[in-house]
Amino acid sequence: MIIVSALDHAPRLVAERRPARSLSLMAPWQRVVFDESWLPDDRLILAFNDVDVAGSVHVAPDGAIVQRIIDFARGCSAEDDVLVHCWMGVSRSPAAAYVIACERAPGDEVIIAGALRRASPTATPNKLIVALADDLLGRSGRMVDAIAGIGRGREVDGEVPPFELPFGRPA
Repeated sequence: MIIVSALDHAPRLVAERRPARSLSLMAPWQRVVFDESWLPDDRLILAFNDVDVAGSVHVAPDGAIVQRIIDFARGCSAEDDVLVHCWMGVSRSPAAAYVIACERAPGDEVIIAGALRRASPTATPNKLIVALADDLLGRSGRMVDAIAGIGRGREVDGEVPPFELPFGRPA
């Protein structure tokens, strides 16, 4: 399972679920102060801002960053739990979880997007991450269209609960 979480829940989830791998998506300033000692040994930490448009004053996700997410996905075993977290658990980590699941299941982009929405009414996956992954995975707009189809998540009022997304096509 892909466990998707805000940073606040992540240490507890690591202690309880003992994921084999983790993917941390942090803002560049957070990376400077981030204590990663509680994460699994097999971890990837990427630093970029949660922006949907390249060229802003922030560090936007780019092709190299999204390729690292795809490579991370290819190194995951479907039998293991994997933690994917960002600051709030609303945009970057749901987008990365969607990319990981779609990497495993070409053609199931709409089904996976629906599973993501059912698992998290607040998720609003980062559109730039999804668009870049769509291009890198050769999905011809299917990932972008599927995420557009589930719409924006509910506005967040306080804490966002963690959720799970299966690797590949949901059962």
